[in-house]
Amino acid sequence: MTGISIVICTFNGQERLNETLNHILKIKFKGEWELLIIDNASNDKTGIIIQDFFISNPQIQGKGLFEEKPGLSKARRKGWRNAKYDIVLFCDDDNWLNPDYLEIGLNIFKLNLNVGVLGGCGEAVSNIPFPNWFSEFSHSYAVGSNGKSSGRLERGAAHYGAGCFFLKDALNQIDNLEFDIVLSDRKGKELESGGDVELCFLVQLLGYEIWFEENLRFKHFIPSNRLEWAYYLKLKKGISTSFPLLFSYKAIFNKKSKSQLRELLLRSLWYSLKGFILCQFLKLLSPSKRNEVQLVVNAQKLSSFFRNYSRTISHFEFLCNKF
Repeated sequence: MTGISIVICTFNGQERLNETLNHILKIKFKGEWELLIIDNASNDKTGIIIQDFFISNPQIQGKGLFEEKPGLSKARRKGWRNAKYDIVLFCDDDNWLNPDYLEIGLNIFKLNLNVGVLGGCGEAVSNIPFPNWFSEFSHSYAVGSNGKSSGRLERGAAHYGAGCFFLKDALNQIDNLEFDIVLSDRKGKELESGGDVELCFLVQLLGYEIWFEENLRFKHFIPSNRLEWAYYLKLKKGISTSFPLLFSYKAIFNKKSKSQLRELLLRSLWYSLKGFILCQFLKLLSPSKRNEVQLVVNAQKLSSFFRNYSRTISHFEFLCNKF
């Protein structure tokens, strides 16, 4: 393993970047590493902050790059294509890595040569007290973990992209498949997500393992405006926008035929419709925040299903030909 390339993708990150970069400066790592900051079509002072950082810290190997096409998936791809080391670490512009993050990550890749994806644990921090509802719904903010204990996860598992390591060779193989990631992920102020899950799925289809390490720790800073209930509902709606595109991967993992995938999709549509009707009744009889969330999710799933159904089938056919 030659080293680690940290890739920070940011859109209008002028309010978040400085503290994130301050934590990058605190990293303690004996190996080689670089920092690539991808400005994803920002229209604020993000570009100036990136330029000033590298001028003020000439000891940091790396550079700033500009990705004009909006979408987190596009920015991440720009990052890994320009990375010079064997391991790529995706760090969001509001992730504060622990000083030992790189050291722990590299050791796991060295000891387990079939690891393609490695995730850790995010801890939520903010400049205001967390609202009462936050603990119940915090996982949507890419905090907590996706594994019960350290080690290999079952095939078909996934990590959120924050603080997630990928083997660069696996990412290069995804490039060689010559297709665009189906999920654009966050694009400007739009909150569609799932591109990180798709990358995890693709790496596993290439034959690599997905791992979790509980000692990989970082803080995820969540500003006050993202802790408003209206924002959370918008976030959940954005997450559901990609439904049911990822079913194409689940069908491959479970060795389903195209007809079985169609049955699975229609069943999911029925469940979403039943859930939407039930939530409407509960909204009148026993309103709760959980029911409010489910109502938004099911409504968006119904809308997204008809928009994404044909894409899901065609992508499944593509995956069948490739894998």
